[in-house]
Amino acid sequence: MNSAFTGTLPLLRHAIRLDHWKLLPWFLVFGILPVLVYSLYGSLFPSPIDALALQSSLSTNPAFSLLLGPATDLSTAIGFTTWRLQMFGMFFAALMAVLTVTRHTRAAEDSGQAELLDSGVVGRHARLASAVLLAWLASAAVGLLVGATLTLAGAPSASAYSLGGVLGSTGVAFAGVSAVTAQLGSAARVANTLADTVLGISYLVRGLGDTLNDANWLLWASPMGWAEHVRPATDNDPRPMMLLVGVGVLLVGLAAWLSSRRDFGLGLIPTMPGPARGRAGIWGLTSRLNRLPFWSWGVNLLVLGTVFGLVSGTLSSAFAGNPFVRQLIAFRVTTEEQLVYGFVEVLVLILGIIGAVLGIQLALRFYVEEEERRSEWVLSAPLSRLRHVIPTAVLSIVAPGVGMVVCSLALAIASNASGSPLEVGKVVLQGAAELPAIWLAVAVALALIGLAPGLRSLAWLLLVYWLPLTFFGPILKAPEWLMNTSPFHVVPHVFSAGTDWLPAWWTLAIAAVLVVAGLAGYRRRDLVCT
Repeated sequence: MNSAFTGTLPLLRHAIRLDHWKLLPWFLVFGILPVLVYSLYGSLFPSPIDALALQSSLSTNPAFSLLLGPATDLSTAIGFTTWRLQMFGMFFAALMAVLTVTRHTRAAEDSGQAELLDSGVVGRHARLASAVLLAWLASAAVGLLVGATLTLAGAPSASAYSLGGVLGSTGVAFAGVSAVTAQLGSAARVANTLADTVLGISYLVRGLGDTLNDANWLLWASPMGWAEHVRPATDNDPRPMMLLVGVGVLLVGLAAWLSSRRDFGLGLIPTMPGPARGRAGIWGLTSRLNRLPFWSWGVNLLVLGTVFGLVSGTLSSAFAGNPFVRQLIAFRVTTEEQLVYGFVEVLVLILGIIGAVLGIQLALRFYVEEEERRSEWVLSAPLSRLRHVIPTAVLSIVAPGVGMVVCSLALAIASNASGSPLEVGKVVLQGAAELPAIWLAVAVALALIGLAPGLRSLAWLLLVYWLPLTFFGPILKAPEWLMNTSPFHVVPHVFSAGTDWLPAWWTLAIAAVLVVAGLAGYRRRDLVCT
């Protein structure tokens, strides 16, 4: 008699074969970034007094606590590394786990692959179990990779593996969140959006707990707040990690129970039925398919822009007389006003990276429709290939543009409301200056969809390459030719005198060539070309 988990291990091996290239970029980031940050410590802080001076400044500054968490111990390199990487590391480890689980559960049902797998000798919960196990294995690999690389770089092994354990246990917990949302949503994009919303709320609640007075209790309302209590550089308390793993296991059990109470291919949250006769056309269809990520990422950008603006007024105390903060934000400026604008540029750059994520996601979503065999039905109508793909190309370009204008405007308004005056027009223009770099990222995705869809994950890998190069390259004194390979490095500095817009025009020209190449490639290649 077959159990509910019959076939789990063969499905797990199959999932590993499918995903090893998709997980490689994540492993590269988690293997390289911690060592880079750890190696920066000596150049940033020549003496322990310098590190303690920065810690004293940051302890009263809610802006950095909101973004990176509290700076509890900067007297050691591992303490500095923990402060710089813990929050963002947890966020991306959780995102990796969410995408992995959704890809092998809800997305597999959407594409019809799950129906073929379940027709074999497979238990009712085997597919869910294999997806969760893969996410857990990937999370454990991230934790071990961070611990091993930091230990080899000279960090204390206990603290290094504790930091890795924080990231890995966060991935385990959010794999459980994704397992539940895969049962709730009736499509992969809905399941991902629900899980990403939980992740965003967790990050925001944690930030409020670290920022607001007498609000430490909020840390226990957020999984990322639990993880913060581990404090790898000081306490190395394993109990919050055990709590995260335990919650992840409980959520997987809940997901298994929910899966037995829904129909195959459908989520517990029903989809809205469409009209009996379609009248929207290809533009309307494209907007309906992508409205959920458009609005969810748009709201995220708006909220982040507002929060960044509210905390920008608290920066002067950290900036005054502290040259190390200037190194941290990688701007060679002298006055306090220039430092505030320099930090605003960094905040807008972070928003620009998020805008690029939105554009790439919208572009790559087009190929998902092709993989799931729905594009064949659309193209069976009197519709050319170009008319089919152009609405997606336009949306993936316009959506980040709208998002950047809105979030930079929100940042400027919120900053002025909090008592830190900024020129609204210049802040919005700085947000618009990020668009050529964003559009180049989108153009790479569109070119890969048209020319080599099997390599489309390279769009994410390229963005991952640009991110650390842009943020850490100036501190590491990387050669200028290498820095110029990142379009986010050559973004015009609107707040500086004599803004150079020529690199932005070159970036736009390259992006236009890639978009045209992608459209031409899609016209000529076969459908579902892997």
